[in-house]
Amino acid sequence: MKKWRCKVCGYIHEGDTPPDVCPVCGVGPEEFELLAAEPSPAAGRTKRWKCTVCDYIHQGEEPPEVCPVCGVGREMFVLLEDVIQQLTAASVQNSTEGTSRAALDKISYGLYVVSSIKDGKLNGQISNTVFQLTDPPLRIAVCLNKKNLTHEYISETGCFTVSVLGQEQFDMVRNFGYRSGRVADKFADVSYVTGKNGCPILCNCMAYLEARVIPDKILDVGSHHLFVADVTSGMVVADRTALTYEYFRSNKQKK
Repeated sequence: MKKWRCKVCGYIHEGDTPPDVCPVCGVGPEEFELLAAEPSPAAGRTKRWKCTVCDYIHQGEEPPEVCPVCGVGREMFVLLEDVIQQLTAASVQNSTEGTSRAALDKISYGLYVVSSIKDGKLNGQISNTVFQLTDPPLRIAVCLNKKNLTHEYISETGCFTVSVLGQEQFDMVRNFGYRSGRVADKFADVSYVTGKNGCPILCNCMAYLEARVIPDKILDVGSHHLFVADVTSGMVVADRTALTYEYFRSNKQKK
């Protein structure tokens, strides 16, 4: 099958013709070039490097200094040929930060909208680190970056909600995950209701939880804080398939 490379962002498309629109940067088919057929293994193949943040594929002897799609550095790239079929003592010794990040991609996560309120202002963000701790007592934990506005709200108010997303809700990931609440009102065009704790809950979520942070159970883990919280309310809204991080990464260019 033919392979076409977007000359703007480097996206690789497989098919007899280039796509009508690049799913990454939006340019038309005229910005695609046909790649030469890959040489046989005996002739030596060009190395392929994958960005572990946005999945951009780079071809070359070395990873790029900066990802042209998401802007991260070369340390966030993993050599695809590093994927092995059988683990050996030698391969363990050759592991790197890049191979570790690739391994983390195989851990299953959900994608959730974690929301809070402060001084009447709402904000929410996408999080893939929401998980149940105990039952009883019914407790969960969420891990948020200290720089995020939602982290600031939860730190000051101690309350938040978790809206569980369905597999089809890619638009919610983009709305709450691709921009900062410091420059945009993420709830401006979103239908929501107010929970018992005053925090917003997405009307079209598949389930939700309301929670209150336990003040002496906030763990500083470096760039993030881990908030342990008691679940104070919750409900299943719709019987749908939950959106996972793996499903999102595999299908985000198709949606």
